[in-house]
Amino acid sequence: ADLDEEGIAEFVAKWEERQHRPWPRSPDDLLVELGALTEDGQPTVAGVLLFARNPQAFLPQSRLTFVKFAGKLPRGEAGQLGYGRREEIGGPLHHIIQRTWEVVGEEMRTGAIVTGLEREELTEYPVAAVREALVNAVAHRDYRLGGRRIEVRMFSDRLEITSPGGLPGFITLDNIVEEHYSRNPRIVAGLYQWGYIEELGLGVDLMISEMVEAGHPPPEFKETPYSFTVTLYNVRERMPVPAGVRTMNERQAKALAYLQQHGRITNREYRRLCPDVSAETLRLDLADLVERGVLLKVGVKKGTYYILK
Repeated sequence: ADLDEEGIAEFVAKWEERQHRPWPRSPDDLLVELGALTEDGQPTVAGVLLFARNPQAFLPQSRLTFVKFAGKLPRGEAGQLGYGRREEIGGPLHHIIQRTWEVVGEEMRTGAIVTGLEREELTEYPVAAVREALVNAVAHRDYRLGGRRIEVRMFSDRLEITSPGGLPGFITLDNIVEEHYSRNPRIVAGLYQWGYIEELGLGVDLMISEMVEAGHPPPEFKETPYSFTVTLYNVRERMPVPAGVRTMNERQAKALAYLQQHGRITNREYRRLCPDVSAETLRLDLADLVERGVLLKVGVKKGTYYILK
C-alpha cells in the first residue's frame, strides 16, 4: 500500500499536540506503536485504512455513500425514484469523516433563537451529535464485510447513519450507554490521536444529551445482525436549553436511551438501570428532566411513570 507521507506527518503533529511532547523517534516507530505497521514495516489493515493514499484500492467497502432525499421517503423532488444529491466519499478514514461532515454541513438548514439579549445559532441537527454518529460509524463498522459501505441518508425529517456490522462484542441496545467495547481498537486509537474522537467511551452519551438539550427527540438506535443505524430527527419538541446551562449526566442519558426503546420508565426501572446509585439521587435526576421539559410525569405514588414530552 502506498502510504501518504503528508498525512503521516500531520498525524505525528496531532499526536505531539495531544500528548504535549515531541515524538522522539521516527514516524514509522509511532505507526508500529499504534499497530498501523508491523515490526518489519508492512501496513496492517488499520494502517491501510488510516494512512494509505487510496485505501479503497485494497478495501473497496471502506467508502461512504451520502444521499440526500427531498422528502421523508427515498424519492426525488417530483416523487419519482431518485435523490437530490449523491456523493461517494473515499480516501483515508480521517478524510472520509472530514469530507462527509462538509457535505452534511452544506445540506443542513440553519436558524437562530434569541433568549433575552443573547442570539444563539441553531443548526438543523446539533453539530456534536452528527459528528459523534459519523465518527462512531467510521470507527466501529465491521470492515470484514465486503460489498457494504457506510450510508448517510438525509431526509426532510431525519438523518440516518448506517454502518455495516451489528453491535460488537457484548454491546446491546440496552447497555449501549454505559458499556464500551471496540471492534477496531487500532482505528479508534488512531482517530483519537487525530482529534476526531474527543473523549474515549463518551460518544453515545454525548449524542443523546446534545439532541435532547437542543429540543429534539433522543437518537433512535436500530440493530440487525449485519448493520447498526443511528437516526437523528430534526423536529424540535421543546425549546433548546440555553447553551450556558447544558448538562446532562450519564444516568440521565441512560434513562433517555431506555425511554427511546420502551416508551416509558418507572422509578423502579431506573433503579434497575443504575443499581449503585441512591433512590433519592435517581428521583432528583427524573425531577430535573421533568423541570427542563424533557419528560412528562404521569400518575401518582407507586403508579408513577415518565414519558418523553
